[in-house]
Amino acid sequence: MSCPRAALFDLDETLAPSFEPPASEMIARVLSLLERIPVAIVTGRDFGRIGDEFLARVSGSPHVDRFFLLTEGAAQCFRWDGAAWHEVYAESLSPLECERIKTAFKEAAAETGALEGLPVFGEQFVQKRAMMAFAALGIGVPRDLKYTWDPGNARREKLFSAIKRALPDLEVLMGGATSIDVTRKGVDKAYGVRWLAEHLNIAPPDMLYVGDALYPGGNDYVVIETGIKTRPTSGPEETARILDELLVQCA
Repeated sequence: MSCPRAALFDLDETLAPSFEPPASEMIARVLSLLERIPVAIVTGRDFGRIGDEFLARVSGSPHVDRFFLLTEGAAQCFRWDGAAWHEVYAESLSPLECERIKTAFKEAAAETGALEGLPVFGEQFVQKRAMMAFAALGIGVPRDLKYTWDPGNARREKLFSAIKRALPDLEVLMGGATSIDVTRKGVDKAYGVRWLAEHLNIAPPDMLYVGDALYPGGNDYVVIETGIKTRPTSGPEETARILDELLVQCA
């Protein structure tokens, strides 16, 4: 793997387990790479769920000027201005669109029976400014169940297909270990890749995207159409190895 001119990373199930902060060692690797090339995090999480330690350590980097935080599936972009994180751009869903999305999820769950008999741990709907995320087992699901509840992704695929049929005018993508995300058409991670490429004046094929959901229907899959180089990962452990490779190649 040669050194890209910029690197983009998914967060959930790539740099960290879903809904959890990145480990201190992972943050250190990201900051080391930032010393060499521009780095962007492209995540379905909203800004408030990124993690205080991560944001504090990035803002303290002498190279923070080349760090980009693209949240809510790249519907928003934040950068550090020397005193605070400020919003560079933002898209948003209307209250009517959010209610329609919630109704579609509830009807699809009832129609398919995909979640029948499963426990729910906390809130299932995570409403953000530009995205509605549905966590099948709730955002408080224990880690052991998070990775074993749906062997082969059969239940989530069934629900995902029903949601896509119900919301043909919106973008429906799978992310993390239990979630399905909905945004406006065209407001996705490919949008973020194109925006960053234009901002940095770097062609997408000269950049690298690392994510766990680069399979069809996954919320990382859409970046492939931009021509960016991609590297799939099975989770944070493999991502740490990928970062170590990049640190050698970009030395």
